[in-house]
Amino acid sequence: MNFANLQKHVIELVQEKRSDEALSIMEDAKKEFPNKIDRLGHWKANLYSIEGKKEEALAELNEVLANGLWWNPELLTSDPELDILKDSTEFKNIVNTCQSIFEKEKEAAQAEWNVLGNPLSDTVIFPLHWKGSNLVDFTMQWSEEKLVSNYLLGFPQSSQLFSYACYAWNDKDIASRDVRTTFREFEKNYNLYDKEVILSGASQGANIAAQLSLRSDVEEFNEFIAIAPAFEINELENIITTNLNGKVRGCIITGDKDPFYESVLKAVTLFDTYQIACKLIVIKGMGHTLPDDFGDVMEQAVNFVKNKE
Repeated sequence: MNFANLQKHVIELVQEKRSDEALSIMEDAKKEFPNKIDRLGHWKANLYSIEGKKEEALAELNEVLANGLWWNPELLTSDPELDILKDSTEFKNIVNTCQSIFEKEKEAAQAEWNVLGNPLSDTVIFPLHWKGSNLVDFTMQWSEEKLVSNYLLGFPQSSQLFSYACYAWNDKDIASRDVRTTFREFEKNYNLYDKEVILSGASQGANIAAQLSLRSDVEEFNEFIAIAPAFEINELENIITTNLNGKVRGCIITGDKDPFYESVLKAVTLFDTYQIACKLIVIKGMGHTLPDDFGDVMEQAVNFVKNKE
């Protein structure tokens, strides 16, 4: 079981009121996923807090720090499920420790990139990770055989640290700089000049991919594939009405159970209004995740943006 499936299973157990089983599975998962102890400890602390078990909840949070992992302190202070802990001195000390580590790590964070797939392919996909993800995790999500055989994949990682081993694209100017700088390095190292380039992304990364592709002042990208996008409609409209790239062509992959589904429909209406070629693929029952048949769905999307259908 990969970590995404583990998370889904734990949520299902909690919804079924099988908290003891969920706690046991998360405890066992700490051995299999030692670099995810921050998330597992946070989830266990939430469950204990809901049950009124303050000491157990605080012990989980302290265990994470003892293992060298930590959180963006806002993840703890803004979590309503931890409210019963927030007046305690011990919780405040945990938050202060996290704040100190976060500030230090944030200063050292830099944009990075990685490569996967077939260097002989004539199609390059440059996918931007989810908010709260990282280079390693996101690359693994694209490791399906059909994807790595058919495409050359380049993965940039934002320089904007969000939490332990988690990054975001919150500042648009920094995001644009990170994406374009890492892409130029990727392009130089892999001689992409005769290949078709598609900018892609998931969730917040999909929003950035669409925005950069729509901008006429960004020369690197004309095609995008947005997966489970968390669109910011006002920003999309501003770009389209003031700075539109006339060559742009895109595809949106989303699910009808995605919490951002309504914003996707608004974006599609916007694209239609301004005659921007954009295909919408809606997967019934899919939430805020990647499709189960990811390779097949991406093939449809690639064929559209390459104007093959």
